[in-house]
Amino acid sequence: MVTAITTRTTPIAEGTAAARFGGMQLSSVVPAIAFAAIAANACGADDSHDVRGRGLAVASLPADARARIYEAALREDFDVTDPSLSLLVDPRELPRTVGLAAAGRLDAATIRSLERGSIIKGHCEPVLGAHGTARCKAELPGYVVRFSPLFRLGPDSTELYVYAQKYDTPASGLSQTLRFERAYQIVSRGGQARAVLEGRVSKEVRGEPR
Repeated sequence: MVTAITTRTTPIAEGTAAARFGGMQLSSVVPAIAFAAIAANACGADDSHDVRGRGLAVASLPADARARIYEAALREDFDVTDPSLSLLVDPRELPRTVGLAAAGRLDAATIRSLERGSIIKGHCEPVLGAHGTARCKAELPGYVVRFSPLFRLGPDSTELYVYAQKYDTPASGLSQTLRFERAYQIVSRGGQARAVLEGRVSKEVRGEPR
């Protein structure tokens, strides 16, 4: 059985120092804490084929609240203060099951809220399953990101998955392929959203060989 989280999860403290490389922000390693809902869902006796959000209901939230949660996850993946960083959103949602096939789309209001913010610079839908680095029309090369639905963990807590892949532009030339996926627990309070747990997601969840 494929499990979503294959390495330890990492608590994320406010003000945690991070190493930044090529626009990516990698949280410093601190003692691991169990991602309780993910561990129970990924390793339990459930025979479901779901590997993302197994056993969890999809949270119904307003568009702006959804956008702030997605942005909170992106702040952990990337140095969003870097003016050379270009992030585009792929509106196709990640599936619950293994692979990257589109399982729905972000609603237009959420996309508008993301593009009104300071992190997302536009949108792009790269060809699924293509080899090599994705191609998008944008001012700068960067990363295109896809999100899972938001899964309800508690009254103010959600779980989501973020898949990112590097993209080139017609003018930038070709660059090395880079893809990764992370899982997050996000806490939302007082109109603010913050990532409190992060977990690496295996390549097998995306349908790629180890």
